[in-house]
Amino acid sequence: MRLIHVKLEKIRNSLFVKIPDLITESLHLKEGEDIEISIHSEPVFAQGELWGDESENLSEINDIYLDISEDLHTLNMYNRIYIPEKYRFFFPPTDINFNVITNVGQLKTHLTNSGYLMKGIRAWVEMNGPLEPTDSIHIHLVNQEQKLYEMKISDRK
Repeated sequence: MRLIHVKLEKIRNSLFVKIPDLITESLHLKEGEDIEISIHSEPVFAQGELWGDESENLSEINDIYLDISEDLHTLNMYNRIYIPEKYRFFFPPTDINFNVITNVGQLKTHLTNSGYLMKGIRAWVEMNGPLEPTDSIHIHLVNQEQKLYEMKISDRK
């Protein structure tokens, strides 16, 4: 089982859950399928849980690759990394610190409300920058319980 973050969207005065596209694709979810969501009493842990046989495909999502070509100026100029909404489920909830292993040491950061990693990122950008439009950032989940990730420039393309 893996906890994920879901968004509530209001459509015609009703609330609906938005499941990240990466999850729906990896689990081959279709409209009308039943899923099970558990709601926890503490707001920090108000996350959804997908129903199935231990969500095998979901547990395999331990890596994401960020195409930085669209947000290159912000990254190089302001030392912050934009995380598109479809990948935000991969990280702890907004403003919850987690650690990232990098080539400049271990950084403590968090995802902001606007979807950026900013805290502690300056040293990484200075060491690895300036980044180019063809670069990609590879982020690997090392340990979910310890909120530990690894980040590096990828030659995936």
